[in-house]
Amino acid sequence: MSALNIATRALTTNQAALQVVGHNIANANTDGYTRQRVEFNSVPGQQLGSGYFGKGVQIEAVTREGYDAFLTRESNLTRATASADEIRFGYLQSVESLFPLGEGSLGKLLNDALNAWVDVASSPNDSAARQVVLDRFDALAARIRDTSARITDIAEGARLQASEITKEINRLAQAIANVNDAIARVQGSGASPNDLLDQRDRLIAQLNEQVQVTTLAADDGTLSVFVAGSLPLVLGNQAAQLQTARADVDGDRQLKLQFVQGASRYDVSTDFLSGGKLKGVLDFVNRDVIQTQAELGRMALALAETVNRQQVSGLNGLGNPGDPLFDIAPLTGKPAATNTGSGSVAATVTDVAALKPEDYIVTMTSATQGQVQRSSDGWYWSGTAWQPTPPAALTLSSGVVVDGVRLTAAGTAAANDRFVVTHGATAAASLQMALSRPAELAAASRVALALGTPNLGNATIESVSATVVSGTWTTPTLPANLTFTAPNQFSLAGFTPATVSYTPGEPMVFTYTSGTDTVQVQLTLRGQPQNGDVFVLSNTGPTGVAFNGGNAQAMLGLRDQVLFDGSTKLGEGYVAVFSNLASRVNAAQTRATFSKAQADDAEQRRANAAGVNLDEEAARLLQFQQAYQASAKYLQTVQSVFDTLLSTFR
Repeated sequence: MSALNIATRALTTNQAALQVVGHNIANANTDGYTRQRVEFNSVPGQQLGSGYFGKGVQIEAVTREGYDAFLTRESNLTRATASADEIRFGYLQSVESLFPLGEGSLGKLLNDALNAWVDVASSPNDSAARQVVLDRFDALAARIRDTSARITDIAEGARLQASEITKEINRLAQAIANVNDAIARVQGSGASPNDLLDQRDRLIAQLNEQVQVTTLAADDGTLSVFVAGSLPLVLGNQAAQLQTARADVDGDRQLKLQFVQGASRYDVSTDFLSGGKLKGVLDFVNRDVIQTQAELGRMALALAETVNRQQVSGLNGLGNPGDPLFDIAPLTGKPAATNTGSGSVAATVTDVAALKPEDYIVTMTSATQGQVQRSSDGWYWSGTAWQPTPPAALTLSSGVVVDGVRLTAAGTAAANDRFVVTHGATAAASLQMALSRPAELAAASRVALALGTPNLGNATIESVSATVVSGTWTTPTLPANLTFTAPNQFSLAGFTPATVSYTPGEPMVFTYTSGTDTVQVQLTLRGQPQNGDVFVLSNTGPTGVAFNGGNAQAMLGLRDQVLFDGSTKLGEGYVAVFSNLASRVNAAQTRATFSKAQADDAEQRRANAAGVNLDEEAARLLQFQQAYQASAKYLQTVQSVFDTLLSTFR
């Protein structure tokens, strides 16, 4: 009877081994499948007479032979990083396509608009030349608005995708919780539910593509899943959720992540996310989009402020002071939805050259005081410098100047009321022409220079222009004598500095100040004056407007005015925007390429360890087939012996 049991066990055991091999072969191409193996063990023997006889073989367990926890974890982590880098790079490429180089680029439109003043400067009375200026500036403003709108559209698409990603995360989390429940019930019987374990591993791998998670095994076989460091997305058979929502501050442009568990809801810092598509999308929306809009906006704001300042410094074709060429929406701070007061914050540009591609968050501590933070890094303005810790509250009711922008609070704000100032993005989104008729262009300078008494030298007048530096136009005390003093200096009565060195062809800059209003006058001569030579600066008369192109010449000179970061000219402002974006795109591409190679390598090593080798399975198939056949033959032999014994006693 013992021999019959041995034969039966051997037959069924090898049949089970053949079934496992067949299962492996059938799932050779199943993603995430881990090959299985039957673990054999001999049945404890029994002493009979003078010998100790075994009782055959039995199945100890069916295990996942190639499973390696370390390789699986490495594959998941590198996959999460690669997913974040890949999706961010894709979005950055979409934004980069909005900033082409060469013909038709924003930079070309900018320089074409500025260069259009050449013909107006040479022929101030030519209405066709004036119309070209209007058309080119209108095309430039339209392109800036369109680019800003397209960036906003791309960002909105990314926000929608972030919402879909969180839905997929929640679906996967619930699926993992369901598999956990099934595993716990099966594992209670003492068997290892290998296919369920593979299914859970696949779900966790898919989850890591969406958001990087960590796991912790429990004694009952379930796996707890944590997101953003320590938030329990899955505990046993219970799953929490992630959701995205518009941030209360940052003008509703940023997305915040929330962890939802039952009736509780918590804001999650995206800095705690290490990888996954959700991380890549949030980084793009909350950092790349805002940075690009701020850079484009700085160029738009600097352009509008600089051109408008020169426009109002001249006289139009009717002999009247020029009106601003551009209109932009009011630069006001957007209040947070949680504000309880009735205060407001406004921004005005005080120094175009000091503008930075930044947004600012104003947090009021009272109706008149508050703190100013940079949106990009959260640093605080102390009144003189940026610092990482909160300083004493600043008096915002009287205005605080930050990076060339004066922030002024008004009304009755409550403590903790917050406002975001997106002056650059506002300018880019709203920039448009304020003038439409050629005669409205201020091509003439408000001041003119003429020879005084007969001069002994041969100096001639090349150009004259005036510019409002701060405040509004204030008419200098004119006429005023520009007098040459040997060996090489000019002085202008009533202006500062007292004297300016003279170089033929180079502008001499004098300043006139009245209260808070400052006007700068640039005078350019050629030739060599003699000691005592005099030129007279006076107001431009009505008859001189038609042929005066001094202000148009000054407009043309704006191309070479250094406005950005102490080194970049207005005409090169587009390069500053594009180069910063291109730098981020190149860095993102490098990261995406590198992280994908790492993820592919890690997955290959995991698959090599856990995957099915068909040649190996074929060999095992033959091995167990022969064992099965031998077991059957042994069973047949035992049956024959048993039949012989029975026939003896008949």
